[in-house]
Amino acid sequence: MLSKKDNTLGTLVHEVAHLLRIHIDRRVEPYNLTRAKWLALGVLDRREGITQTELADYLELDKSTIGRLLDRLEERGFIRREKDPKDRRIFRIYIAKTAHPILSELEQVGDDVRAQAISGISKEDQEKLLTLLDQVKKNLIIAREDS
Repeated sequence: MLSKKDNTLGTLVHEVAHLLRIHIDRRVEPYNLTRAKWLALGVLDRREGITQTELADYLELDKSTIGRLLDRLEERGFIRREKDPKDRRIFRIYIAKTAHPILSELEQVGDDVRAQAISGISKEDQEKLLTLLDQVKKNLIIAREDS
């Protein structure tokens, strides 16, 4: 995707993603969290009770990596793992009650990062941007499946 132009789709998406990662890393550092842990907590906050495998798939991490990440979150009291009542081999993951105040703060961090990233862009263009990026994502998923 690299070409003589600096504003190609791949270059811009890469640079924006890189800048977002740097910004998020700085913002979650005071909480002694990594971006991966922050993302995992965000997913769990929206989809409590999912399995480790589902979380690994969602975050595109391998099972051993997600296992270590969850171990650390559990040690810090952010999550708890419970055996599935229907299949004792499966663990379901829940947010610990003690983590809810921090999750509220982290949600504000996410809101702040998002607001900074889209400042100066009209609501209409924000919606258009999300729609267009979603279509690019769908196109690439289809292309991957066709390969």
